[in-house]
Order: sequence, then C-alpha cells, then structure tokens
Amino acid sequence: MKYNDFKTAIESKYKKSLQMIMYEICIVKKVNAVEGSKKLGIAKEVFVYWRHHYRFEERQRLFDRAIEDLKDKRSLFTDEIIN
Repeated sequence: MKYNDFKTAIESKYKKSLQMIMYEICIVKKVNAVEGSKKLGIAKEVFVYWRHHYRFEERQRLFDRAIEDLKDKRSLFTDEIIN
C-alpha cells in the first residue's frame, strides 16, 4: 500500500481529515510514534512521515514558534521606527 491508500483508509475510518487525526494524536494526546502507529494500525514509518509532513514534531513546532515570535518582534520594531 502507498501513503495515499493508508490516508484514505484512515480518513474513512475516523470520518476526519488526516491532519485533524494527527493533530489529536500528536499534539493533544502527545503520543509517540510507536503508540500512534499502533492506534492507527499503520507502520511506524508511515506515522513518522505524516507527523513530519504536518509539522507536528516537537522540534518543528518549536522552530515554527520561534519564527512567529521573530515576525512579531519585527513588526513591533517597525511600528516603533514609524512612530
């Protein structure tokens, strides 16, 4: 089976988009790759691929938050310069 086949099977089983399913498992429940793959009934490699694809890994989320913080600070500095 290919990733897309797994995706359609899981989405039809849970009646949600794959991104929402992965969000609940990775962010809300904070399940690791082994437990998450068992819960969905897929290979661990597929779970890890999806987690990386949707940027739900802890270090990816940390990086994304840091970038957002920098963007916010940049807008504050530009506001100060204008005023």
